[in-house]
Amino acid sequence: MRITSLRLAAIALGVTTVLAPTATAAPAPDDVQTQIVGGGFVSSAKPWISALHRNGGFTCTSSIIARRWVLTAAHCVTAAGTYTVRVGSLTRSSGGQTATVARKVIHPSYNWPSADIALLQLDRDVTVSQYSTLATSADLADRKAAQVLGWGSEKADWSGPLPERLKYADGQISSVNCAQSNATPRAICTQTNGSIAGGDSGGPVTVRGASGNTVQAGVCAIGHRPAGSGWAGYTNVALFRDWIRSHAGV
Repeated sequence: MRITSLRLAAIALGVTTVLAPTATAAPAPDDVQTQIVGGGFVSSAKPWISALHRNGGFTCTSSIIARRWVLTAAHCVTAAGTYTVRVGSLTRSSGGQTATVARKVIHPSYNWPSADIALLQLDRDVTVSQYSTLATSADLADRKAAQVLGWGSEKADWSGPLPERLKYADGQISSVNCAQSNATPRAICTQTNGSIAGGDSGGPVTVRGASGNTVQAGVCAIGHRPAGSGWAGYTNVALFRDWIRSHAGV
């Protein structure tokens, strides 16, 4: 899983970068505990998970938040090309439902790692049993248990081949208002038993919300290369809810 984006920036724990792959390359207790780069393979259904592809090749992890709207990191969709999503499958290249991205909406303040968030409007409705529920500030707290998910590299150098099966890592929010992220507004930082790497970009970190349900707290934006520290930075979706709602209605 090793998650990070593919842009480089120096940070205290090492080299921080954007988590898209360089090559073509709320957690259930019954998930299999095999190692990810630490972590494991997801076995329970995640109907809201989405694999993002560009020109037919996998590029980032994402989540579907409404029938025609997918949430991911802005750095995942800055390049020209035809983007598609595969929704609801634990395998990034098969299963689930597919749709084409009709429009990319990148946050107007995006300047990595700040405001690293984007919405993708699909060309058709995609109906699933559950869309990703987005967190509010009331759902977030330092040291809260968290799970990260993605199809990122399993190698410290982010090289391929990337895993076909969705992976996860467990840990906690180390800081809701993380100065180490170097992002404005500040990102959420996590510390988990698996390290994110190229391909995990845009993927969710989930927590148990104030009402007891699983909610998406952030979008994967920052990680370390070489991977291995277990640290990552996630764009805080609670701080962008008004912007998300103005486009996607949720």
